[in-house]
Amino acid sequence: MSNLSQVYDIDLKLLRCFCTIVEEGSFKAAQATLNLSQSMLSEYLKSLETRLGVRLCQRGPKGFKLLPEGEVVYEAARDLFASVEVYRQRAASLGDGQGHELVIGIQDQIVDNPRAHVDEAISRFSDYYPNCRFRVEIMLGFQMTGRVADGLLHVGIGIQNEQFPQLAAERLFDEEAAIYAGRSHPLFAVPDAELTREAIENAVYCNRGHHEYVHPEKTRNAATRGDIGLGAHAQTTLVLSGRNIGYLPDHVAAPYVAQGRLRALRPDLTRMVSPVVAMTGASVKDFKFAQRFVDSLVDVHTEARVMSAARAPVPERAETPTAPTPPYRRRSSPAKRRTAAS
Repeated sequence: MSNLSQVYDIDLKLLRCFCTIVEEGSFKAAQATLNLSQSMLSEYLKSLETRLGVRLCQRGPKGFKLLPEGEVVYEAARDLFASVEVYRQRAASLGDGQGHELVIGIQDQIVDNPRAHVDEAISRFSDYYPNCRFRVEIMLGFQMTGRVADGLLHVGIGIQNEQFPQLAAERLFDEEAAIYAGRSHPLFAVPDAELTREAIENAVYCNRGHHEYVHPEKTRNAATRGDIGLGAHAQTTLVLSGRNIGYLPDHVAAPYVAQGRLRALRPDLTRMVSPVVAMTGASVKDFKFAQRFVDSLVDVHTEARVMSAARAPVPERAETPTAPTPPYRRRSSPAKRRTAAS
């Protein structure tokens, strides 16, 4: 890499193309993302290799393979672009959002959840910062979490992943899920009174691929390792087929349950409650628009929980007095926080 004594704009362009090829895993996939022809993409990669003085990857009939030198360049380029993004965020924080973009990633099944109020949070944030533009992408959970950790997303909204303890997380609401079986699966017709824990645990289990950390032992056991569904709807398709049982969010499974095509297996045993959070990485700690949007998310979802609790029927008075519930303290709005900080 001795040939690269100074970094120019063209070098940044070539590096971005190279990073896209690596992240997409092939030239063909990168073509669609970058809207470039394969010949142009190949020419860019050759130019980058010439500038660096090393070969970065193997490409040809056998596919794309990153070489060790390519791995070093890729990691260095990611660090470089993360630093550029931090600069952009800090510079943008000096103004009112004019011309700046807030990049949000949302896990694939979250928006469909009746407890989700992301649209209301976007609307509330826009009242305070109308000049800030949103870029929103729906993606798989493990992709979203990884991009937040890498600084490629300002805010991620999805199920909290304990494998990334370095990320800051603000709870928004809870997602409920259970293990479901499709109509053609042998366990579908077994009454709950006869359905044992052992029968459920020994059934072939559809897992979530890279995002699987709920039942890793099932994915390692050849007897219970089933298909892989990347995303809630992909997994639902596999469970509907009857080939596997698997965890599905209740709100995703509900329409199929109503049609008699899915059934929850012993929810008293398999019920799982997962917190859905707004997560941010260390790179956005000084980026006020990301922090203000998280504030809007927390405010809107907290208010929704309080209103839901207020509408809930009052339980009968217990014979034994219980401790009083602490009074609800509403977080200050983004506008009030902004005023207090100024």
